[in-house]
Amino acid sequence: MRSDIINDVLSVEDRAQKIIRDAEHTARDAISDAQSTANELMRSSLKEERDCLRAQLEQAETEARTEVEEYEQSLNISSNLSGETLDTIAHSIVEQVCKTDFDAFLENK
Repeated sequence: MRSDIINDVLSVEDRAQKIIRDAEHTARDAISDAQSTANELMRSSLKEERDCLRAQLEQAETEARTEVEEYEQSLNISSNLSGETLDTIAHSIVEQVCKTDFDAFLENK
């Protein structure tokens, strides 16, 4: 009878150890799966963010390039003006300068 009890105890102990090993294995698998899922989510989020930032950078570069081109065109406007137009502008500037009272301006300084 004692040997039956000892065998039952050992059998229960063996089953308990097997349950513990299975639980540990299941827990490791669950943790590994969770880490894999988290890593994939991080890679996906980083890729989306990188793509979004790349698109914003490309848009900013395009806008900057457009602004530079417009500025360069505005600098070249004098080459597009006729001699007559340039003479008219120069004459208007000279008239405005002649109307200025430089002496009064210098006295206030």
